[in-house]
Amino acid sequence: MKVLKMMLVSGLTVSMLAGCGSKPEAPKAGSAAATSAATTANPATIKYYNWATGPSIEQINQIIANFEKKFPNIHVENIQLVNNGNSLEFYKKLDLMAASGEAIDVADFSNVDFVTERASRGVLQPLDEYLNKDGIKVDDTYYMTPKYQNKVYGLENSSQLWLVAINKDALDAAKLPVPTWGWTWDDFRDYAKKMTKGSGDTKQYGAFFHTWGEYANMTAYTELPHPYLKKDQTPVFGDESFKTFFNLRRAMEKDDQSVKPYSDIIGGKLRYDSEFLGGKAAMIPTANFVVNLIKDTNKFPHTFKTVFAPMPVSSKSVEIGTSNLGGGFMSIGQSSKHKQESYEFIKYVTQQMDVIRDLPGLKSADKDKIIKALVGDKADLIDVDSLSATMFDKRIKSIYDPSYSTPYSSQLKPVLENGLSTFLLDKLTPEAAQKQMIDEANKIIQQNKK
Repeated sequence: MKVLKMMLVSGLTVSMLAGCGSKPEAPKAGSAAATSAATTANPATIKYYNWATGPSIEQINQIIANFEKKFPNIHVENIQLVNNGNSLEFYKKLDLMAASGEAIDVADFSNVDFVTERASRGVLQPLDEYLNKDGIKVDDTYYMTPKYQNKVYGLENSSQLWLVAINKDALDAAKLPVPTWGWTWDDFRDYAKKMTKGSGDTKQYGAFFHTWGEYANMTAYTELPHPYLKKDQTPVFGDESFKTFFNLRRAMEKDDQSVKPYSDIIGGKLRYDSEFLGGKAAMIPTANFVVNLIKDTNKFPHTFKTVFAPMPVSSKSVEIGTSNLGGGFMSIGQSSKHKQESYEFIKYVTQQMDVIRDLPGLKSADKDKIIKALVGDKADLIDVDSLSATMFDKRIKSIYDPSYSTPYSSQLKPVLENGLSTFLLDKLTPEAAQKQMIDEANKIIQQNKK
């Protein structure tokens, strides 16, 4: 019963980190391991489960069509388990499928913890055997690789670098330069104050913090080996960075009035994309997926250009390039009856460059080609120079350690979210909020040890 219960636990989004490295030549998508999958006399059909919506569905279909031309004996069904793009609902349905014993060929995951959690439950297939046959060294090939007990359980399809998107009109009006690597959260606060203008319904706040856990303590995701746990699997919520960032959030909201009150964000169910692209906030920490949102002028009509800056750091002593780098991953179900064919598909998708949907997880990907594909015909809305300088700086790295992750890591993210919420709404001291988080986390840890 415990295993079934754990399988029904849905994940929450966590943007985790990964280190950048050298740029080796990527193995070709149809290389050594294209054995029985490509030559079998009996065509195989595999199902690819995801939560794509809108143009993404057509992009996936184009990738599948290209794949099937290369592997004519493998047919891929593009299946959206949910039709609203809600990844949390997707995970619930996927876990129900796994619990009922239904075969799962290939599935998308938006976070490394979501992969390792299901790997620990025996839901996913290790990929080491297939990778070894192809001579693929994942740490040299991809920015980040989900591993559990030293086995590989997914390949990185997209990389998500956290950065700061800034309204260039607001930046110019405040006569501020585009921030560069090494700027601090104190600098961020100063920028937010200077870009805040107006009052009432027409007020433009200098910055916006969303409700996700990443926004509760952005330093934890950027500068700690794990945002929730220490190496000994005890809570990290007592770290000084939580007190510092909580105080920053309160000061910007109460003293500077440069960010919208947390109560208004919760009460109004405000979205980060509409707040920034609607001109209600001049600056927002986010990930590179914001580029696709900027281009969607039907949903978010606007005329200002967006410039980009690296994530701020806690102090000038932090090494240049330290950042928050997460990703999306493709995994194979342990229950799949077509594991070799499924492997050929995820290898192809994660290494192909004909259809660029987002920042690839492949280290050797052509950076100029990526920028051109991501920006498209929207150079009037997207500052190409600052975007390129932010996403492709050779110094980008992370101290995140995936070995800290546990089968219950995603259960700890709401602890951080609730901690900030009670701190801001109930006017707790940072120490009281930290104690509350530590106590709540310890309960979760103990429950999972039973």
